[in-house]
Amino acid sequence: MKRLSLFSLTLTCVLGFASCSDNVTPAAENQLLNATANTKGSTNKVADAPWVKQFEDTFDVGSSLSQWTKEQRADYNSWYCDYYSSVPTTQWRDGKQCLEIKTTKLSTYKYQSGFITSNYQYKPENNTEYMLSANIKLIAMDGGTYKSFKSTYGAWPAFWSVQGNAWPTKGEIDIMEGYSFAPNASRFTSNIFYGTSVGANLLGNSAERNYPANFDIDGNNGWHLYESFWKMKDNVVTVTIKVDNVTVSTYTNSNVSNLNLNNFGTHAVIFNVNVGSKDSNFIDPNKINLFTTVMMWVDDVTVYKRPI
Repeated sequence: MKRLSLFSLTLTCVLGFASCSDNVTPAAENQLLNATANTKGSTNKVADAPWVKQFEDTFDVGSSLSQWTKEQRADYNSWYCDYYSSVPTTQWRDGKQCLEIKTTKLSTYKYQSGFITSNYQYKPENNTEYMLSANIKLIAMDGGTYKSFKSTYGAWPAFWSVQGNAWPTKGEIDIMEGYSFAPNASRFTSNIFYGTSVGANLLGNSAERNYPANFDIDGNNGWHLYESFWKMKDNVVTVTIKVDNVTVSTYTNSNVSNLNLNNFGTHAVIFNVNVGSKDSNFIDPNKINLFTTVMMWVDDVTVYKRPI
């Protein structure tokens, strides 16, 4: 997630589409899915040898999300979003068992949402590579009608990894950050954060990379594969971000000023949906429109490791 320093604000804490028929209600959809669904045993992401699975969550319905910490706090980047530990749940969505993070408008300038952090952490040793993958769908609802994420304003979902202690000295890797600005185009990016002093990001927005212009959030029924490849080969560290198997960005110490990937610590995996910002020039709080809700659905998440 972007940090307050990127907007020249005071850092207040160290850390850090229409897919269904327009008139299908959530209750009707759940009845249909529950009648036809089969229990899912493992993730859809399967990597052949020499990849070895290190972490997986298929978010089976009824799961207690015991592999995750569910945050209960205000968002560090927005005046308008509070995270509740009760928000992240597992649900049947699009015939899949999914993590669901759902926004709720509490008042004119306050929204409830969710934020989960994996208890699992990882980083590459020398001559190894890690592949973090998640299948995600972003969608909105207006009453019982599904709406495209692109039709909303002020939503800020993200899939990322970070070492929150002493941020940003142990780094942050943003695989997907989405920003909705209807009626203008929504925007999707990857990013990297790093600094040598607690609370001071040295990179600004210099590592932000926009997704390809032809990326369509509503394509493939709204489901997309987001991935981070983090490797160290002969002590040279590279991070590559892909969406739907297409490279979005490649980060090395030599192509981003002040970046030192060798100093990154172990990272946890994070999914969250923020609303608004502390910078009204970036997201105007008076324009926020999420209809009834904006939701992030995550079908599965895996981490694989291989020698290189």
